[in-house]
Parts: sequence; structure tokens; C-alpha cells
Amino acid sequence: MRKRFVSLVLGAFTTAALLSGCSDSTSSNGADSGSESDSKEKYSISYSTWANPGEPAYSGMEKFKEIVEEKTDGNIEVELFPGNQLGATAEQMEQVKLGTIEMMSSGDPGMMEIEYLSLPYLMKSNAHWMHVMDSEIGKEWNDKLVSDMGVRNIGILPRGPRVISANKEIKTPEDMKGLKLRAPARDYYVQTFEALGSNPTPMDFGEVYSGLQTGIVDGQENPLETFHAAGFQEVQTYIINSNHMFKPAFVTINEEFFQGLSKEYQDILLEAAKESQAYSEEKLSESEQSMVEELESAGVTFVDPDIDAFIEATQPVRDSLGKEMWGEEVYQQIVEMGKADLN
Repeated sequence: MRKRFVSLVLGAFTTAALLSGCSDSTSSNGADSGSESDSKEKYSISYSTWANPGEPAYSGMEKFKEIVEEKTDGNIEVELFPGNQLGATAEQMEQVKLGTIEMMSSGDPGMMEIEYLSLPYLMKSNAHWMHVMDSEIGKEWNDKLVSDMGVRNIGILPRGPRVISANKEIKTPEDMKGLKLRAPARDYYVQTFEALGSNPTPMDFGEVYSGLQTGIVDGQENPLETFHAAGFQEVQTYIINSNHMFKPAFVTINEEFFQGLSKEYQDILLEAAKESQAYSEEKLSESEQSMVEELESAGVTFVDPDIDAFIEATQPVRDSLGKEMWGEEVYQQIVEMGKADLN
């Protein structure tokens, strides 16, 4: 009798387990489970930046969000944090490394080997940046980012070429002699403007407007869209089309998060990064002419300097820092890629 009771109990448990298994299967795959997208795991991406709404780079981020959410049927949600809401660039980078946030875009690529592509007149355009980053050299750098820092570069958001502003006309490097020029505290910036004869003065960007207004500095350098957004036309009368550096924003993602996604979702993010770059480029191109017209109406004069003289004056900076960073052979390869015909 006891054996029969135990047998009945075990049979009941087995039947319950089988019914439970059937129920789970129906819930995840059967007709009662809802749409296929409902059964997929959901993710959230916090994506931060220095850029503000209305800037072309931020428009590219908005396009990224739109594409990702649409192509994943909402299974990946992207929340944007503009205007350094989550801290300064270095703080955001640290958060991406730790996985506190998943993505960021900024002028900091995470390693100097990449950042030195900003050497004066080394890259002819944002497209030349991507030409290098898509090469074997660029892929090695990205692998190093992944292994050393736990982050991955998945693209760029273009910014305009950097130009000089001042309250005097500048056509040659000789015209820059003694000019107190605000520049970021990086050796390649400082050495570039020393080579051009000016007195580079590092200063936090938040202090530049008042520095120009009070005469602490005589001029500054930035992409045109940054000059316009900061209102520097109120305290500067000349923009020199020096186009001395191209330095895009880099789109960086936490590697652990990226690898935790399915191949399908990884491909969607990579494709969205490419499409958002193209969209941002369109927005940048559209806005440049209107910015020029608006600035000219505000009393700003645009000057086309002797570019060849600027290139010649900064040649020693490119050569010394480029060879020091990459070695002679890689430097020469980068020089060629930087001036390649990409048409």
C-alpha cells in the first residue's frame, strides 16, 4: 500500500511538471505569448554628450535613437543626455568604462593614438578620419580600446573644421605673432599655435566668452558651429578660415554591454551609427551657410588666409609628434591616407 501511495505521488509531480513545461513553452513561443518582439529581451541605453539640441552632432544622436528603437521594435530604448548633463567628458568616459552608462559621444576617443589624427592639416576631412579608422591601423586601435579600456568606438559624428577667431584680420602666420589665443591644453594644440607665432593660452571652455570680453585672451579656435552656439560673435569681429584641424566626435559604447547583445542587435547599432553619421553630415552642411549669413549680419568678417603658409609653418609639429606617437612607418601611412582622393 505504501509503495502504491509513493508511486501515485511521484506520478502527480511528473504530470504537474510536464503541464508546467507545456505552459512555459506556450507562453514564450505559442499563440498566447503575444508578438515576437514581446518575447525578446529588452535593453535600455543611456547615451550622453557635450552637444546641445539643435547642434548637428546632437541631431545625429536623435537619428540614432530613432533608428535603433524602430528596428528593434522598441526592445532597445535610447535615452539621450545632452549638454554634459552627466558630467564633464572625462567623467562620462569613466561612466562608460564602468558600464554606469552605455554610450557617449565626445571629442575624446579614449586613446592618444586616435586623437593625434587631429594634428594640424593631417586629415583633409571627416571622411579621411573614417578612412584611417576603417583601415587595419584603425582596427588595431579599436581592438586596443576594447582590451585596455573595455569600450569600443562604433563611429563618429562629424564636426566642422576648426577655425580661428580674433578682433584683427589674419592672413598669414606673421599676423598671429603675439596673439593670446585660447586653445585646449593638449600638446598638439599648444605646439600648433606656437608654430604659428601666437601665445596659446589654455582655458576652460566655460570661461572663454568672458576671457574674450575682458581681453584676457585675444582670440580662440573652434568649429564654426561652436563659435555660433557660444555667441562669440558678440565679442569677436573676424573669423579666419584656417581649417587647421578636423576633429569629429567619437561614438563610444561599453564593450560588455555591446557583447551582451545578440548579433542582430549589434548589427542594428552599428548600422544606426553609420546612418546617424550621414544624417549629421547633412545637417552640418545645411546649417553652415545659414550660420555664415547670420554671423555676417551680426558684423563678423570672414577671412581666407594663405593656407599654404599655415601648412608649411606647422609641418614640424606634424612630423615630430606624428613620428613620436606612431613611428616613422605608420606616420607615413597615415599621411597618405589623410590626403587620399576619396571620390
